[in-house]
Amino acid sequence: MTIDEFAAMIGMTTRTVRSYQARGLLPAPKRLGRSPMYDSFHLTRMRTVLRLQHKGLPLEAIRALLEPDLVLRQFMPTAAALVCALRDNAELLHSAIQCDVVTQLPDGSLELRNARAVLAAGRRGASIAHTVNVLVQAVSVLRPHAESAFADVQRSTPSVPAENLVELVVEAFRIAVAAVASHEVSRTAS
Repeated sequence: MTIDEFAAMIGMTTRTVRSYQARGLLPAPKRLGRSPMYDSFHLTRMRTVLRLQHKGLPLEAIRALLEPDLVLRQFMPTAAALVCALRDNAELLHSAIQCDVVTQLPDGSLELRNARAVLAAGRRGASIAHTVNVLVQAVSVLRPHAESAFADVQRSTPSVPAENLVELVVEAFRIAVAAVASHEVSRTAS
């Protein structure tokens, strides 16, 4: 749907829709030729933003909830060090791109995609290259399991739209891993 159709469906002006995009609350529309087009993902996302806003959350808090990596990237002091470390190690750079840790933009610059994952993989005193290497290894080991889990959930819930299903599976996987880790910690403590 066009921006006019999208704005009418959610009860906003096109100017307000563009404002939400500029603030990072709504992803950019997909392009069909030269025309920007909105889809069900955009509708779901905008309805979520509006629901949270009506519950009293400020827009910056909503952005942090919906896109924590975007917010963390702004405050993460290691982002520049990460780019330098990856530029110096072509093999690690390639692996980090393959694992979606960073994205190489059309102009050749690098953008950190998963700030939370980098923070989780890091240890105090560990080099950024070591941290990224740990993260890449973890993603490489987990990816086949994640793909299998996603396929299983998709088969069992075919009525759930794929864009919603991705978030559901990611959160379910996170909860399952946290439960396993919690069990291991309590087992080793006893």
